[in-house]
Amino acid sequence: MKRRHFLAATGAAGLAAHTASAQTYPEKPIRIVVPNPTGGSADYVARFFQTPLQRILGQGVAIANVVGGGTSIGNRQVRDAAPDGHTVLAIHQALLTAATLKVMDFGPEAFAPVAQVATEYTAVVVNRKAAYQTLPAVIAAAKAGDLKAGVQIGAINHFLFLSLSDATGTKFRYVNTGGGGPTRTALAGGHVDVAFLTVNEAKPLVDSGDLAIVALFAPSRLPAWPNLPTAREQGTDLLLNLSYWWWMPKATPRDRVDRFAEALRTGSQEPEIVAKFAEFNMVPAFLKGAELEAEITRQYENMKALAARNNVTAG
Repeated sequence: MKRRHFLAATGAAGLAAHTASAQTYPEKPIRIVVPNPTGGSADYVARFFQTPLQRILGQGVAIANVVGGGTSIGNRQVRDAAPDGHTVLAIHQALLTAATLKVMDFGPEAFAPVAQVATEYTAVVVNRKAAYQTLPAVIAAAKAGDLKAGVQIGAINHFLFLSLSDATGTKFRYVNTGGGGPTRTALAGGHVDVAFLTVNEAKPLVDSGDLAIVALFAPSRLPAWPNLPTAREQGTDLLLNLSYWWWMPKATPRDRVDRFAEALRTGSQEPEIVAKFAEFNMVPAFLKGAELEAEITRQYENMKALAARNNVTAG
């Protein structure tokens, strides 16, 4: 009898502690780590949510851009942080590419996935003066010759080209131009022939007349860009996007992960975030829990298979 009473009391204490954790979180300001430079797409998304999260959670929210090591430095900081819900990672599939190519000795399994808030479809972009101004023309040029693709070797823009190559039987010669900003500049300057960019990344130089978007890898045309054709319309049935994910250290209590996830869900429905997503041509796409875990696993397995088929390794 005494033993039964002891177990019952222990269980009640554990339940009380769990409830208290949910009620008191967050107890201090939250640090969001973006493992990319300021001005990139993951940085934009983190900053979209900064003020709404402060309002919803009642604590300060700071954004820290921790750059280096192919995102591994920032990723590692969050992995090694106290698992109390006060350190959060904001990143897209760069976490998966870094893990796939062993840029770091851990992967998504080292974190607790919190939520996906949006997706952003990507586009093939060329110099406005190029002879190929449609996706079929780009594919034909790649098959006929040595088309130079601007990428950051091993990063998500590299994997986007690998996906296009797999789907169309083309090969590109990769030039290590870096992320979206420097790649856009290299394309405008004629140093490379083709690039994958988001519409938002390409827009300034499209507006100036330096670049042209030839295909959007989305299910349908964007409302803000009704004249921009999709890849499907041009004969390539392929969807390619960035998924904006949030993570916490692996051992973070589930109730804290859920509390932050629900704050993201609430924030994503607020008018200021809805307007930002529309302005940046991002599609709200909230996932959490088992749905999110399944989507991450699907993309990770596809990425590893893609790297293996193309014999892509770090360095």
